[in-house]
Amino acid sequence: MQRLGDGSWVISASDLAVFASCPWRLGRIVDEKLGKGVSVPALHDPMMDLVARLGLEHEARELSKLKTEMSVLELSYDPHDPRDAPGWRATIESALDETLDALASPIGAIFQATLYEERLPDAPLPIGFQGFADFIVQSEGVWEVWDSKLARKAKDQALIQLAAYVDQLQRRGIPVASTVRVILGDGKHSIHPVDGLLAPYREMRSQVMGVIAHRSADPNPLAWGDDTYAPCGSKGCPACSEQIVSQDDLFQVAGIKKTQREKIMVGGFATLEAFAHASRDTVRESVSGIGLDTLAGLHHQASLQVATREHPESGPAWEILSRRMLENVPPPSLGDIFFDFEGDPTYQEGPGKSATAPRASPDDSTVDFGIEYLFGMWADTINPSGANTSFLPLWAETFAQEKRVFQEFLDLVEARIEQFPDMHVYHYAPYERTRLKAMARRHAIDSPVLSDLLNTRLIDLFPVVKKGLVVGLPSYSLKSLEALYFSPETRTGIAGGSESVVAFADYLMACSEGKTQLAADIKDSILHYNRIDCFSTQALRDWMLTTALGSPGQPARSTP
Repeated sequence: MQRLGDGSWVISASDLAVFASCPWRLGRIVDEKLGKGVSVPALHDPMMDLVARLGLEHEARELSKLKTEMSVLELSYDPHDPRDAPGWRATIESALDETLDALASPIGAIFQATLYEERLPDAPLPIGFQGFADFIVQSEGVWEVWDSKLARKAKDQALIQLAAYVDQLQRRGIPVASTVRVILGDGKHSIHPVDGLLAPYREMRSQVMGVIAHRSADPNPLAWGDDTYAPCGSKGCPACSEQIVSQDDLFQVAGIKKTQREKIMVGGFATLEAFAHASRDTVRESVSGIGLDTLAGLHHQASLQVATREHPESGPAWEILSRRMLENVPPPSLGDIFFDFEGDPTYQEGPGKSATAPRASPDDSTVDFGIEYLFGMWADTINPSGANTSFLPLWAETFAQEKRVFQEFLDLVEARIEQFPDMHVYHYAPYERTRLKAMARRHAIDSPVLSDLLNTRLIDLFPVVKKGLVVGLPSYSLKSLEALYFSPETRTGIAGGSESVVAFADYLMACSEGKTQLAADIKDSILHYNRIDCFSTQALRDWMLTTALGSPGQPARSTP
């Protein structure tokens, strides 16, 4: 979205995507551009940066492939300063003219076509549109709009974007195909009929223009809690995340749903503190539409979070919800393994291909996504020859290596069972179980030890925590729970799974460029991150058995 120097507006399909995900965020963006003294903070997401980079690589591969099949005209657009409205319009109209000339030519395809309209139909204010189509391909006298996306299936946002481009072409009298297509990350073409896409696009476009008109007529910035535009409440939303904390919003309650938040607010509790400090009877009498047990659980959660906030010197407040759930954790064994995968969902590979090789052709159905590049294990003397005998990392950079280390992992577990028949493998959250099953399918591995592991020995501590404890923290992630049993300085370096994925991509790039030392340093940082995750899983198990239950348990035998 742009506001030009003369006060006119230019929107794009991405603004519609913002509105669809969080209307409140779009309202604040408009207020910011209107100079109302507010700003939408930028959240740096290294994972999104990686996806954007890989998306450009995917687009470049598809361009190269298309050039082998037909004549392709590559266009470019160098934007002018929007503060100079006449100059900005002259620049984009020149690029539009190049696109229209190409659409009137016998060229096979256009790359990066510029589409622009100074004022959209039914616009309540001077609001125009701009867009840049990845590919517009000619076949039998009509033009079909293509877009390249790294995703494995076409998402609504991509289809709305294509509909926006088709709308622009139709209204200029350009003959368009009855379909649009998305070139997916595996090279397959996902084809969709235009009918059914244009009406939703135009309706959403009208809503976005309505936001601009509404905010332009209001001299005050959109306030948090204004019912005109609903917030998404997502921690990943740069507009909401800031306000959730500053306004002490109920979105902070761990596990709360948007509908539950709304019902609690209708009951008269607008903030976390107000909800937490109300008596249980008052909450029960004031809030309707939520089951009594669920409401009591949300109130309990909020109360402990506020207690944690009011007494930070004491660490997170917590209570046992179900002693039986904690007691179901098996007794400690010297053979226990604490396990954590590091996986890259953006990695893809087909026969003879790797992460850096060209992706599959549209009819290639053998491309697979997602590699587990690190099997991390923490256990007593699991790595006798290693610098840290308690930590064993198994590293994989290709699917062939993943298969090898998967089998090595299973062999290690089998040997461990023979030595310690009472051993178990612990992890946190369902990712590890899900990926073990996925790798078994990918590599056609079906062994008794895998069945034994999945059926009896693999223990997920996440449901134990969720059903056995109430912890006064806004999140039940492993890293959040570390406040219960780690000192703040324990975790250093890479801060989360997304950063680990980005680091792995950087590692592969450093390897391909022959930067050996850089690659080694990046790999060490990933191993360090994973080592703490594995050790943290044991520390959590031991904390539950010793501190929570008061049983002797067996404390972590070393440090990460």
